[in-house]
Amino acid sequence: MARKASFKFTKTSRGWKVEIPASMAPGGERIRCFFKTRDEAKEAATKLRNQQEAHGSSASMIRPSLADEALRAELLLEPYGISILEAARRVAGIEEAARRSSLVEAAFELFLAAKEGRSDSQERAYTHLSAGMMGDFSGRPLSSLTGAELLEHVEERTGTPSSFNRRAETLKTFWRWCARSPRGWCDSKVIEVLEFKETIKGHTEVLSAAECRKLMLTAEEHYPDCVPAFAIALFTGMRKAELARLQVEDIRADGIEVPALSSKTKRRRFIQMPDPLAAWLDSYPVGETVTPANWTRKEKAVRRLAGWKVWCGLVDPAEPPEELKPWPDNALRHTHASVHIALGKPLDSLTFEFGHSGGAQVLKSHYVGTMPKAEATKIWNIGPHGSDLRGRDQTEK
Repeated sequence: MARKASFKFTKTSRGWKVEIPASMAPGGERIRCFFKTRDEAKEAATKLRNQQEAHGSSASMIRPSLADEALRAELLLEPYGISILEAARRVAGIEEAARRSSLVEAAFELFLAAKEGRSDSQERAYTHLSAGMMGDFSGRPLSSLTGAELLEHVEERTGTPSSFNRRAETLKTFWRWCARSPRGWCDSKVIEVLEFKETIKGHTEVLSAAECRKLMLTAEEHYPDCVPAFAIALFTGMRKAELARLQVEDIRADGIEVPALSSKTKRRRFIQMPDPLAAWLDSYPVGETVTPANWTRKEKAVRRLAGWKVWCGLVDPAEPPEELKPWPDNALRHTHASVHIALGKPLDSLTFEFGHSGGAQVLKSHYVGTMPKAEATKIWNIGPHGSDLRGRDQTEK
């Protein structure tokens, strides 16, 4: 009868050693396993002893080159109740999913091609999402992305609940498209971690006169080609999508025509030329286009440099400091409406110029009382180069 192995553990210069006798090794040669601590070696020796008692001294061990790794793996997995075989199955599943999946950049290339012909705002949202995702996850298969990573991605690039919800919805659209057959590149359940945040209804955030002045001065200093577009947005309240589609010939001395094709409501409207806007366009004439090349990134850069919590690749670092204030949704449009109402402009006239299809009630419920008349007067008299259109220099104020 073969003598049972003792599986002693001894201290050596290489660490604590446990030996597997030649009689239990498939190659017929003794195997030495080394551990950093005495406790690890003792635990390994105990396991080997238990295996011998359960299966007999004739039980064959794994090949010598794998014995040490297998033993260590078993020790690592034991606290979690996972066997080596189960761990191997899980890893194999991950690798198989990655093999069937698509890299993030390849998936977006096909997704953007499939979504051509959408509205301008949707195309911009998809393009921004693509740039952000490829910046964070380039080279990774979709199947490897976790819900926690996707949530962190959206959180880092949004400031308000509304902006979070918009980006989350865009990401969900992309993710579900990738998960559907015949693609099946990812698990649709992963995206469920993005739960919409509650927003405060009826509360409209606007910019102060100091914030408006800082914004325009920043545009003048860093991106003067963006000044006309910022001035039009502030002094007409034009929507972002309408501003992006505005043509040079739409701007005349007496006002700005928003063609039906450019309007959200698909109805033509005419905006009388505001005095402050005329002053700005006199100092900064519109170039070949109303919004300059790379407008989206430059517009973000101006907001960031003016002190707002805006992620922008043109600013180093791109990630804004936590202490900065989030940029309010539709800030310039809301500010413009609040200014006009505070200054007493007739609601019917403002409703038409603003392009509201629901009548004056929308303006009443959202903008009445949001801004004091004195603050509105300051904003309406902001002029180029830090001037006040009433004659006072505001550069140092």
